[in-house]
Amino acid sequence: MKRTGKGRTISLLIRGLSVILILFGALYVSNALEFMGVHISIVPYCALILMLVLVLVFITYPARVGRKKEVVPWYDLIFIIMSILGSGYITFFPSYWEPLLVRGTTNLLEVFLCFMLVISILEATRRTVNLAMALIAAFFVIHLIFGSHFPGIFLTFNFSLERIAGIFYLRAEGIFGTPVIIASTIILAFMLLSAFLQKSDAGRFILDGAFALTGKWKGGPAKAAILGSAALGTMVGATAANVATTGSITIPLMKKTGYSPEFAGGVECTASNGGQIMPPVMGAVAFLIAELLSIPYWSVCVAAFLPAAFYFLAIFVQVHYEAARLGLKGLPSEELPSFWGVLKGGWFYLIPVLVLVYMLAGLHLPVQHCGLYASLAAMVIIILNWQRKAETRKGPKELLLWLVDCMEAAARALLIPAVACASAGIIIGSLDSSGLGYRLSSILVDASGGSLFLLLLLTAIASFILGMGMTSIPCYLVLVILVAPALAQLGVPPIAAHLFVFYFGLISFLTPPVAVAAYVAAGISGGRPMETGFIAMRLGVVKYLIPFLFVYNPNLLLRGPLGLVLITIFTGIIGVSALSIGLEGYCLKGLKPLERVLFVVGGFLALLPPNRLAYLTLIGIVASLAVFGWHLRSAKRAAPG
Repeated sequence: MKRTGKGRTISLLIRGLSVILILFGALYVSNALEFMGVHISIVPYCALILMLVLVLVFITYPARVGRKKEVVPWYDLIFIIMSILGSGYITFFPSYWEPLLVRGTTNLLEVFLCFMLVISILEATRRTVNLAMALIAAFFVIHLIFGSHFPGIFLTFNFSLERIAGIFYLRAEGIFGTPVIIASTIILAFMLLSAFLQKSDAGRFILDGAFALTGKWKGGPAKAAILGSAALGTMVGATAANVATTGSITIPLMKKTGYSPEFAGGVECTASNGGQIMPPVMGAVAFLIAELLSIPYWSVCVAAFLPAAFYFLAIFVQVHYEAARLGLKGLPSEELPSFWGVLKGGWFYLIPVLVLVYMLAGLHLPVQHCGLYASLAAMVIIILNWQRKAETRKGPKELLLWLVDCMEAAARALLIPAVACASAGIIIGSLDSSGLGYRLSSILVDASGGSLFLLLLLTAIASFILGMGMTSIPCYLVLVILVAPALAQLGVPPIAAHLFVFYFGLISFLTPPVAVAAYVAAGISGGRPMETGFIAMRLGVVKYLIPFLFVYNPNLLLRGPLGLVLITIFTGIIGVSALSIGLEGYCLKGLKPLERVLFVVGGFLALLPPNRLAYLTLIGIVASLAVFGWHLRSAKRAAPG
């Protein structure tokens, strides 16, 4: 149904602002503005991007969930004006505020403008991310304002409003610091790439390829769902959204094959959630980790690969033996696409990914440039593919409308991470200025009594609570600011600390009673949400264990001597497989209780760090292989004939 009147006006306004946002961002990131003779430094540029983002948020997101927005109410107009004034001052009047950087404080005008912007960011965070993150950011604002008045609650210091405004408004650790710079450059470029791929047949190519590869296997649709959902999930960066999109295809096919509604939903949940920990994209978090740790992007991919591979191995093993237990077969050949036919019809969709990887790993270009060039490659390839066939050929007007649709999709996708990054800037500015960041870390370290394991447990719980319902980028930013520094105090390597909190921040999507992804999957499958969540927990068991393991065993992050890395891979494969078989309760036939216990215990022991607990690892491997041999012999005896 077409929109008319005011609704259509708002739709056109959103589209126009989206085009301006993405087009201006692309011109800046590509350095095209410099060639055109327009020079703008990074802070005014980020302020302009944030201004457009906030305006779009208050136009598109209603104050209350579920309300349709056909008009912009008066209170949103106030927020829009506050956003424009607060960000516009930094964008258009650098000659006024740059001299203030020397003394690090502001005048009365900047105080008003700063707090207008802060209030707008907090409200935008509430609408786009969630109430929890808005409250966390608000606490750190109040913490600076009232620190000197309530020393029993806050740290004792005496910051004037002028100095607080300087912290949030002018300092590199404030609103326009590293997180917003990353959002305005790197994330913007990758949202555009994701939009081009989503607004084409690339998603269908990935799913068809997954079904062509695994559809004939035992339990094939579930295995295809794992491959397809993981591949798409790594670009989407939102578990629930990925479940809703790919699950509408994969879950009915899994049910058709014979899987229960709850198991089908659980598979989709774990696969979609796993896409965010699988390189090379990791829902764009890989680029954030690289930037915040000042390490090469490729180092992040290398470190994240093996834990993600073990995670998906556990899902594959359990899916396979669930199919064996139920006696399920794959889909008939006539219902499956031909792999070579799929590859022949869509191989060119792989080119943007290859361009991205080559530029990142081979040419070592800046990440934002790589994302933008990959986006350009995707756009050109998609258009050329359409134009080479008469039945899909598009005229100039259709192509222009498609480009506008892509830019609008990219802008909408940018809103949540950009607002989250602005809130992260508020939190970082407060923590850095007041010393509360060190205090929070010290509280966690003191509570653990100096025990690394207890600190990891406390950090995991805190990460789980703080990460509830957040998409990957906001989740990572909050946790890496508030929780990860505590791990660094006890000597945990930075990359391990960042991955640890990120893993546990994402777990809430699978874990009841929160289990947001399970509710979405159950809505598609018709299954029970809680049971779907518990099955997702079992399938994704590695995500609960492996963060602890790679802290104690850096070889899991492919760091250390080659011999130890190879031993870790070997023991990990055995351990994950045995643990998964034990949890599934089926191998060649149903497992007896003792067999099941031995598989679980043996698998867990085999996963322990061979560089620290070699004897336990060896016991685990021997126990796993022994119980498998025992089970094999028992199955042969029980076989008819």
